[in-house]
Formats: sequence, structure tokens, C-alpha cells
Amino acid sequence: MRPSETIRSVSGYGSLGGMLGIVFLRGLQFQTQVPLLQNLLAALANPNVAYFLLIVGLLGIVAEVVTPGAVLPGVVGVICLILALAGLGQLPTNWAGVALIAAGVTMFVLDLKVAGFGLSIGALIAFALGSILLFTPFWVPSGEASGVRLNPWLILGTTAGVAAFFFLGLSAAVRAHRQPVAVGRETLVGKVGVVRKPLRPAGIAHLQGEEWSAISSTGIEIPAGAVVRVVSVDGLSLRVEPFPDSSDGSGDAGR
Repeated sequence: MRPSETIRSVSGYGSLGGMLGIVFLRGLQFQTQVPLLQNLLAALANPNVAYFLLIVGLLGIVAEVVTPGAVLPGVVGVICLILALAGLGQLPTNWAGVALIAAGVTMFVLDLKVAGFGLSIGALIAFALGSILLFTPFWVPSGEASGVRLNPWLILGTTAGVAAFFFLGLSAAVRAHRQPVAVGRETLVGKVGVVRKPLRPAGIAHLQGEEWSAISSTGIEIPAGAVVRVVSVDGLSLRVEPFPDSSDGSGDAGR
């Protein structure tokens, strides 16, 4: 059926031309998209889906806060958290359960900075209790409650997954993030180079493929071609000393 025939059949008018017809067709197109939104809301109203999105959202935000700069975990976390809240708003949610889950995640984060197992145990208990109380507990008979409840295996698997996420993945990422990065002139201490311009006591030394301002640490002149070793960094200059055995370092110095 052509667009004009569709307009006539729906509107009851013989003809709708010009801008009015275009607007009407756009309205029909919008109406056909409404069921997609309804299906999305129906999916979010599934307690298992809403619970899973809530956990993924919280973990994504935590990963972004603890190890900033990744961006993707934070974006995914915010989107999942908003979708989870949209789903929880349609369900008979016990918000005390949400608070317990959030408290458990918070204690997991704090445990990354505190030695011991007290916070970890408390975090596991709070997270598990929050998951159980989020909707109708699984031990309550169906006739005595709304019937909205989580799959017990989902609660068990998610709790174990969250614990592994913090104990194994995130803790390792935090330790790696805390390690000092080996960059800068300080990493040149102990390296060997060759004098290009005599050090009297300042001059130029060739070190690891680059020319550096160098100063004789002893104050004694070091001639060009001599092999030297970096003993310290003084601002933008390297303090060097004659290398005891030139044959050991000459090959490495010219690289």
C-alpha cells in the first residue's frame, strides 16, 4: 500500500497533502516504535535483570573511581545503574536491600586500603543479605507475598563473582596502580654513557641514544670519549663519574 493510501485509510480523509501528511506519517512511525519501549520496560521489570544491572552498575562505577582513567567502566556503570533504577521503580523493591548491597560494595572498596579480613567478611554478609531482602525472600511462601523474588542461584553466583572481582581483579589493579612508574631522569642513575664534550666540569654525554647535559661529580675534568656512569640527577643535568672499567660499558654506552 502506498503512503497516500495508508493516510486515507487511517485518517478517513480523502487526501492529506503537503506538510500535514508528512507530520501524520511521522506520527504513525512513532507509534510503531512504542512497543519497543514497552518491551524494554517489561525486561527491566524482571527482578533478575534489574538486580544484575544494579550490581554491574555499582561495580562499573567502583572500577572507575578506584582506577581512574579507564572511562569505559564508568560509562557502562552509569548506564546500567540508571536502567536498574528504572526497573526497580516498577517492582515492589525493598530499598533497605539496595542500601545493604551498596554498603557491602563500599566495605569491599574500603577493604582494599585496610589490612585484615573484618571488612571483607562484613561486606560479604551485607551484600548477601541485601540481595536476599531486595525482593521477597526465597523462603517466604508464594501465597504470603507479592511473588517477586530473585533466583537463589543468581544471588549465590553474583555474591561469589563480586567477591572475586574485589579480591582478585580490583585488588591487583590497585596494587599495580600504586606502584611507582619507572619514568623520568631518575631511571638513568647507574646507567653508562660516553662523554661527547669534555666535562670541565660541565659538558655533554651520550646516554641511551640521547645527548644529555652532564657534570663531573668529582669536579675533575673528564675528556671526550671517556666512559662515565650516572650517579645522580641534578635538575636538568646528570652528575656522572668515570666508569671504572671502560671495556664493560663502552658497548652499552653507545646504544
